[in-house]
Amino acid sequence: MNTRIKRYVMKDSVLYFFLLLAVFIVLSIIEPRAFLSKFNLQSMAFQVPEFGILALAMMITIITGGIDLSIIANANLSGIFASLVMYQYLKVAGNEPNSAVIILIITSVCMLSGLVMGFFNGILISRLKIPAILATLGTMKVFDGISTVITGGQPLRNYPPVVAKLANEAFLGIPISFFILLAVAGGMWLLMGRTKLGYTIYMFGENPLASKFSGLDNKAILLKTHIISGLLAGLGGLIMMSRFNSIKVGYGNSYQLLTVLVAIMGGVHPNGGKGKILCVFFSVLTLQCIGSGFNILGFTNYVRNIIYGTVLILVMVINFLYPLIKNKLAFQQRRKIMGSQVPA
Repeated sequence: MNTRIKRYVMKDSVLYFFLLLAVFIVLSIIEPRAFLSKFNLQSMAFQVPEFGILALAMMITIITGGIDLSIIANANLSGIFASLVMYQYLKVAGNEPNSAVIILIITSVCMLSGLVMGFFNGILISRLKIPAILATLGTMKVFDGISTVITGGQPLRNYPPVVAKLANEAFLGIPISFFILLAVAGGMWLLMGRTKLGYTIYMFGENPLASKFSGLDNKAILLKTHIISGLLAGLGGLIMMSRFNSIKVGYGNSYQLLTVLVAIMGGVHPNGGKGKILCVFFSVLTLQCIGSGFNILGFTNYVRNIIYGTVLILVMVINFLYPLIKNKLAFQQRRKIMGSQVPA
């Protein structure tokens, strides 16, 4: 029984949950009145959904050994396209627009736009063999440029009230958008842990050459991965345009570093092949708590960026050193066992 409990406690997801709990308790002790206030807890719950969805979009590309620097630009452009299509519908509908039709329009356009942009990334990376970091850096600039040309750098707003309700209304005190995040995280958990596509993504990230000689289509794996990433980015754009009740190029730029940070913090190996949805989900909540704590303690954005960058470097150093230390300890243990078996 003790061995079974020990194995359960040592599971990565349980350890990340305890880390979240520890951060929550520490911040509650430092600033109990501010951190545990209803306003602060609800504020965190309203802010975390788009961040969590974008982090999952980043995570799946890092598992393949790549990265997607265009997810924020994708999210903004998807929201801009959705806004323009919605404006056209409002002109036709006149004074009696249908709320269900509006939600259907912005949801379908955001997700379709994100999917197309993800497909474009996938073609560049899988077919033209452009390194992911360069391909998505280029498309990030392209998407931002298109957004700027369309909007003139100005925010699109004047949405019907139903748009803001999607990310700003609550059910049983919990934001509706948080339920969307839970549904997305659950779907990604099933995809990555219970489907053939998920297994092939991990296999490709672990060893692309072995994946190829196993008969897998590496190009198709990369293409599908970036389509999923783009789809999630489009959904993140939908949540952003709803929560801010507007959309503009540059919204969510602060998430760029944080999505990489939270993925690496959540155990996703920067070289690919490793990473669990549940661990990243708990890391998203942990980082949201830390960010809220920084706001309460009055840290400036510059100080926060220094801390986030330092944490990212430390986590990567730990990821590099941990296997070496683990192998060394295992070797010493084996040598000790072998030594004890040698007769005196």
